[in-house]
Amino acid sequence: MGNHIVFVIGVLCVIRLFYSLIYFIYPYISASNLKKYLQNDAFAMVTGATDGIGKAIAIALAEKGFNIILHGRSLAKLQAVEKKINSDYPARKVVCMLHDGSRDSQMDVEKIRHLPINILVNNVGAGPMGRFAAFTNHGIAETITLNTLFPSQLTRKLLPQLNRTQSLILNVSSYTGIYPPPYLAVYAATKAYNNAFSISLSRELENIEVISLITGSVNTGSNTKPVTFLRPSAATYARHVLSVVGCGRKSIMPYWPHAIQSFLISLLPEKIIDSAIKKTMQKELGQHA
Repeated sequence: MGNHIVFVIGVLCVIRLFYSLIYFIYPYISASNLKKYLQNDAFAMVTGATDGIGKAIAIALAEKGFNIILHGRSLAKLQAVEKKINSDYPARKVVCMLHDGSRDSQMDVEKIRHLPINILVNNVGAGPMGRFAAFTNHGIAETITLNTLFPSQLTRKLLPQLNRTQSLILNVSSYTGIYPPPYLAVYAATKAYNNAFSISLSRELENIEVISLITGSVNTGSNTKPVTFLRPSAATYARHVLSVVGCGRKSIMPYWPHAIQSFLISLLPEKIIDSAIKKTMQKELGQHA
């Protein structure tokens, strides 16, 4: 009898492990349903689209057939990305929105109110590094305004347009919102907000797919460390982002090596994680000093 119970428990454990493995793998092998949002001369709006991940996602969406609304705070950079899209994909329409979301969270969207926006990518964000005691009140306010107030208020303003048809909202969060490191207290807190904001919306909105993108290290204009297996280029990361659309998850690490890395880190004792992260961040802080 005892051996029978042990056998049953063992079988259940194996089934559970198999289910967990399939659950983990499925989003990365299933087909993207991005194409279902490509209708009615669809536009995709990408904030923070003048560099890094935002620029790469905007270009990837243009490649897939979407017209693009570019947001940024540098007119020269906006025009450069617009020029590239017009050159590579001349059939695409491109609209530029110049606005500094760190200074003013309320962007005027009347210019794009008439456009059929089917995708919104809340990408823009800033993550100043430093000892928390050294931050100014102004610096804290700017980071919170840009990373939380701006995307929240923009999303609310665009909801009437997004609700007209099947739509998609992608909110770019960060692994720092899950494993908050030292010297990034404000940034990590805003990214935890982005993740919670996204998950809450996904449970509230019936006709809009909402996904929180938990982002690890990516080679960008602000992260100039070399491209590696665990640090993809922005273009590679953008392709992975679009590949997980329709995955059925409210929150996901689009780049599967990041997901494996995060899982392995989670197996370590908290003291080891804390010590390793602090040493890494102190080294980073020294390089930025």
